[in-house]
Amino acid sequence: MRTLPINVLDLASRPAGGTSADAVGGSIRLAQAAERLGYDRFWVAEHHNMPAIASSAPAVLIAGIAARTERIRVGSGGVMLPNHAPLVVAEQFGTLRALYGDRIDLGIGRAPGTDAATTLALRRSPAGLGVDDFPQQLADLIGFFHGGMAPDNPLRGITAYPGLGDAPELWLLGSSGFSAQVAGALGLPFAFAHHFAGEHTEAVLDLYRTGFKPSRFLAEPHTMITVGVIADDDPEVARRESLPGLITYIRMRQGKKPEPVSAAEAEAYRFSPYEQEVALARNRRQAIGTPDEVDARLTELLDATGADQLMVSAQAATLPGRIRSLEIVAGLRSEPALA
Repeated sequence: MRTLPINVLDLASRPAGGTSADAVGGSIRLAQAAERLGYDRFWVAEHHNMPAIASSAPAVLIAGIAARTERIRVGSGGVMLPNHAPLVVAEQFGTLRALYGDRIDLGIGRAPGTDAATTLALRRSPAGLGVDDFPQQLADLIGFFHGGMAPDNPLRGITAYPGLGDAPELWLLGSSGFSAQVAGALGLPFAFAHHFAGEHTEAVLDLYRTGFKPSRFLAEPHTMITVGVIADDDPEVARRESLPGLITYIRMRQGKKPEPVSAAEAEAYRFSPYEQEVALARNRRQAIGTPDEVDARLTELLDATGADQLMVSAQAATLPGRIRSLEIVAGLRSEPALA
């Protein structure tokens, strides 16, 4: 753990009663805290039409965060490629690379990051709603950055300015075997969304490693797992910080687009027996609790998965709670138990 890269995933969470400016400002302050604490990367996700989340434009948010930090790598976790033309993504991240040099990462995913109606609004045509075109979209994006498109590719004569020769570090993100297979076939590093698909982590990583082919990007497989973390010295504080996120998760599973949940609403909420089971299942393989409990869970996960990097999704309800969680994980980095 002392040498294992440790990173942060952020969703620009909007606090109850807060504004988009509060959410974006919170992301910037969290990134600054992560940099101060020695984290290696800070990634922002792409979500749309979700009242509690303000990370709908990763490239713009990355520019703001990179401008207000100095060392930490900043990137997307990720850009949902089917929502965008590969040329636009290449130009955006080529521009970020021109602005901030080798600090920029581009994590790519294939999920929409939203509901079906919003996906249609983003892509403007039902023809773009399937996943069959994703490998070609990814190949086109790589071509815009590195050249070498196939002779029969109709995009071969188009150049991304900036983009060509300005490639960020490229990762493929996933929560399923499909993305793992694509990442392995293309020889890309693979980041698995353990924080919301934790039941199949080991199997998916094995699939990636088994199918890996060396490439211009990597000679050997390279993996990262993202783990939800809520940590505090006081277990009651950790519990309180976890409640609003649990309620939001349950409501989303019910097909709702929940508004941010306040602390008072969370404390008054009464979980049904079924909701209690859902909450336990969600938290079972995440890292929530005291420093010792988080230490044990992270150690267990890293041993089980053999991941090369760890990404922390700080899921506390408040910004001070998220910062405290990062402080605790950073402190564990120097402890013998995780060394």
